[in-house]
Amino acid sequence: MEDKGIIAKQLAAIMASAKAIGKDSKNKQQGFNFRGIDAVMNHLHPVFAKHGVFIMPEVLADATEERQTKAGGNLIYRVLRIKFNFVAEDGSSVASVVVGEGMDTGDKAANKAMAVGLKYALTQMLLLPYDEVDPDATVQPASAPVSRAAKRATAEAPAVNNVTGENTIVGYVDGVSTKTGTSKRGDWTRYGVKIDGVFYNTFDTTVGDAASTAADDGRQVSLTFVVNDKGYNDITDLSFVDGTTEPEPPEEEPLPF
Repeated sequence: MEDKGIIAKQLAAIMASAKAIGKDSKNKQQGFNFRGIDAVMNHLHPVFAKHGVFIMPEVLADATEERQTKAGGNLIYRVLRIKFNFVAEDGSSVASVVVGEGMDTGDKAANKAMAVGLKYALTQMLLLPYDEVDPDATVQPASAPVSRAAKRATAEAPAVNNVTGENTIVGYVDGVSTKTGTSKRGDWTRYGVKIDGVFYNTFDTTVGDAASTAADDGRQVSLTFVVNDKGYNDITDLSFVDGTTEPEPPEEEPLPF
């Protein structure tokens, strides 16, 4: 780490100015929950500009694997070791080295790896907090006994994490639909992920692309979502379930890092 100027002071000021971005953050225009790379960059861009710091990425190492999807197509898997140089206006700098992974059936695997690497370089270096609520900030009103009918309805409902309000399901993606538009934040794309006849929504392109890959390849996914105040299912996380319908990869040389 090189620090011969104001960069450390400027990064400390950026950390002090940065605010929490949680998965439960609400976009008032479209009404969705998010903590994607777009949300991180939209929030931090004016903060970095105000304090005169810019970022120069440098790919230190690159590993690529070509895998075959269930349908017989190509799946490109990229692992990048990336150095993000944080440079102040006087030329002083510090660097953060991270590993980013991306997977795509087309030409976007490296793009995804770069975006993931940048997201975690920023969030971890700046200790960017989630939206946490102080449990003493509110007082719960007096409660009434739960009726027998309400207890029965609760027992029949899907399991919900009582801490986060999130639901988790495991299933196969039937298809992914998209809708585009423009708001005050700029252009947006909404992905509708259909699983067992139910739609789950996200504006996160990384999640949307992963769901499309799962639909194309017949892979099973674990999907976490919350129900917003309009009754829509907003995706907060999506990951592949290991060992499902994915062909055994050929034996290859280990990655260089």
